[in-house]
Amino acid sequence: LLDCLGSEDNIPDLKPDAIIFDGAALVHRLRPDITRLKTFEMYAEQLFVPYIVNCLSQDNCTRVDIVWDVYRSDSLKCSARTQRGKGTRRRVEAKNTIPPNWANFLREDMNKDELFKFLASMVIAANVPIGKEIVSTLGNDVISNTRMDHTRLAPCTHEEADGRIVLHVADCALAGHKNILIKTVDTDVVVLAVAF
Repeated sequence: LLDCLGSEDNIPDLKPDAIIFDGAALVHRLRPDITRLKTFEMYAEQLFVPYIVNCLSQDNCTRVDIVWDVYRSDSLKCSARTQRGKGTRRRVEAKNTIPPNWANFLREDMNKDELFKFLASMVIAANVPIGKEIVSTLGNDVISNTRMDHTRLAPCTHEEADGRIVLHVADCALAGHKNILIKTVDTDVVVLAVAF
């Protein structure tokens, strides 16, 4: 199952038992209202984490994976990102204020890297019902709220979430999940999903 992260949050009627998010696409979609959410901690606790926990409240859904891009300075992708322009650097820490221009903030690789790691840590600490699992990439590693063995998923040196999403789908399938929903806006993910 594939779903674009568009304006609707409806999950298809097939009742997925696992949902895999392209983390960067989700962060672009969940823009903070800075009049209400002043800090990165507020963004995580009041918008991002509740969104993920709500997905786990769906009838059949027992697992949510968030797969993040990794930003390396020695990467071929680095020059392509540089051509898109630089954003304003803002250190991501719990009590730091959210910048007023979210899109500009997300143009800076260091901002995204820190934000993705911060959100991964926050979402793993979320209070979820017993039997529900959150899995998140964290650099080359994988963390979760329940499972200790991540040998099928990590270490992983894929820089972009595209390829890692396919690994997470395979891991979900091996864990017994039958209806796996991938939420992304990236056509590369769609092509990979169809191919595999």
